[in-house]
Amino acid sequence: MSVKIQINCPDCHSPIFMESMLLLAGQSFKCSNPECRTAISLSLSESEKVAQAFNKFEHIRENAVNQARQVS
Repeated sequence: MSVKIQINCPDCHSPIFMESMLLLAGQSFKCSNPECRTAISLSLSESEKVAQAFNKFEHIRENAVNQARQVS
């Protein structure tokens, strides 16, 4: 599942809009400020760590959804 993410640009503090799966796939995302255009991406080693954390998060989320369905 891809999650839409918004972070502030480290240079101008304008929003940078990203999608988690595209970020993990190596895509870079540019600042929304046309005068700045700073790009954000993950290195290979970072993307592996983030992918592992994202997979753990998805597993926890799925377990929570399943438990909520059992209660209701």
